[in-house]
Amino acid sequence: MNYFLKYRFAIWAIIILSVIILSSFGTLLFLRYSHRQDGPRDEDSRRRSQIGLFFKNELKLSSEQEKLFKGFRHQFFQNSKVIFDSLEKKRIRMIEVMSSANPDSLVLFKISDDVGDLHSKLKRENVKFILNLRSICTPEQIQKLNTINKDLIGPEGPMHRMNPHRGQSHRPDQKEKTN
Repeated sequence: MNYFLKYRFAIWAIIILSVIILSSFGTLLFLRYSHRQDGPRDEDSRRRSQIGLFFKNELKLSSEQEKLFKGFRHQFFQNSKVIFDSLEKKRIRMIEVMSSANPDSLVLFKISDDVGDLHSKLKRENVKFILNLRSICTPEQIQKLNTINKDLIGPEGPMHRMNPHRGQSHRPDQKEKTN
């Protein structure tokens, strides 16, 4: 093969490989940039709209009820976000204390109490949200809402299924069997 032909082939190979590498980097940059725009805010708004559609469809909300519902939902997400952020900080602090050379049980117990208080506040926000929704519902819609609540938090609902002690008696009058 001629020296100039080899040289030309090498130049074209370098040009083609350079184009491939540059397009790969361009694709990575594009994906990274577009991922930042889809951040947590979009996930929150997606979750909000899914919840809104669920209740709108299940309860067959009128347009007036839907407007009121959006206000309740917005307030709920605003209040619960503050609580979730506080819970996250408490969990991080708990991990830091537990990971230290000499974990302080009093500090850990205090953090545990704080986490419990925050969970209580979150449950109160849930209750306020459901009561506000209930206040705009017709009797038929209230029946449907009761069914939804029972399905979600009742004994067979997903919230109950997460309990590791499910199915065990919690009545104080029943004593545990000992072998």
